[in-house]
Amino acid sequence: MVIILNLKIQEAKKEFDDKNYVVALEILNGEEFDEEYFKLVAFLKIGCLRSLKRHDEALDVINSAIEKYPYEDIFWTQKVQCHYFNDEKDKALKSLMEVERIVDVNDKNALVEVSELFSLVGDYENALKYCNMALSIDENFVDAVRQKAMVASFLEDYDMMNDCADRLLQLYDKDVLKLMVPLMLKLFSKRYDDALDIVNGVDILDEEYDLLLKSAIHNFMVEDLNIEIGTAQPVEITIDDVLGILMDYHYNGVESGEIQGVHYFIIKRE
Repeated sequence: MVIILNLKIQEAKKEFDDKNYVVALEILNGEEFDEEYFKLVAFLKIGCLRSLKRHDEALDVINSAIEKYPYEDIFWTQKVQCHYFNDEKDKALKSLMEVERIVDVNDKNALVEVSELFSLVGDYENALKYCNMALSIDENFVDAVRQKAMVASFLEDYDMMNDCADRLLQLYDKDVLKLMVPLMLKLFSKRYDDALDIVNGVDILDEEYDLLLKSAIHNFMVEDLNIEIGTAQPVEITIDDVLGILMDYHYNGVESGEIQGVHYFIIKRE
């Protein structure tokens, strides 16, 4: 009997992984499972129902699971999310208070998850508190630094965003794909020279990717500064020359000069 149940759960899990949520639910609802499988089956059902946006039904499963396992934080976490996406903000906050009550304050992963929940409901001060709690356990915990950067962006705290970007640069150790996170943090916190240093500091970028990232810096700067570059006559200049002009304007206030023998000037948009 146990083997059959295992096979049924495996069959439902495969359908779930293939995003066949209705089929997976039919399999799970058509069987009686032993107590030892309760949590796994409940979690699969919740995942299916949430994916189908059937939040009320998901909450029925969650509440039944909480009755049996009142200190299982994963079910409370799901409850917070379901209430939130069901537009029941007060119930989401009430459930989040329960998550706070039972969370293991020595578990850095759990603390980051609580921070994410507070971010979800728009309580960024508490989100920041739980990030810092996780970082007090492990200052090199990348997930906590990344979540703190997200909170900083919601708070529009440019200094905090910049600090998180610098910390991630240390922790990522020039992994090209991962460097996109600190690069974007530098751009959003208006540290354009630092953003350019990140791009220039990576040796394995091909020419096309290098141009793409430098163009992104250019676009952020002209939009943020609300300017354009004009020239006295047509001239072809590289993206490095363009960024040099923008950096000189932004950091040194230089509004005109020469590039390749041609006069250029900064045009301020209306």
